[in-house]
Amino acid sequence: LDRALGGLTPIKRVIELDRRQPEFTLTFDQYINRVVPARRVRKGQAKLAEHRKLLTEIGKKYGVQPRFIMAFWGVETGFGRHFGGFSVVHSLATLAYDGRRAKFFRNQLHRALRILNQGHISHAQMKGSWAGAMGNFQFMPSSFENFAVDYDGDGKRDIWTNKGDAFASAANYLAK
Repeated sequence: LDRALGGLTPIKRVIELDRRQPEFTLTFDQYINRVVPARRVRKGQAKLAEHRKLLTEIGKKYGVQPRFIMAFWGVETGFGRHFGGFSVVHSLATLAYDGRRAKFFRNQLHRALRILNQGHISHAQMKGSWAGAMGNFQFMPSSFENFAVDYDGDGKRDIWTNKGDAFASAANYLAK
């Protein structure tokens, strides 16, 4: 708890971003053009080819077409390029403190602390979006607990650096 919550002060930028989510301020056409430009589609096709063997295996196991896993990955993190630079724990604590959706974010904060305690990632590495979403597919801590998979059997559900775990977790999420 000291490592995770030490030095915590509410993050003003998190509150600002919470008030101006693009999903609520853009029209659908503006949003889709921003989120799915042609260059992202081309990059997705290249990533699909690059990871075809692993994606085919995971797709068969979970009953999810690899193209949907790639689309999810592309939209959420630009194929693993942008996880976010906020401390997940500090963002969640800020949003729990803010009060607008305090109960939801308090629950997410407790779950994030459990994930840290279980050793899936270190506090320093647990970076994500301003809202506390994390990893290749921007799972909230509750989604991590409910859907993340240890695909390679190493004892960790690593949705940050392990493509097998990340892709299988996304497929599991989509399948359920």
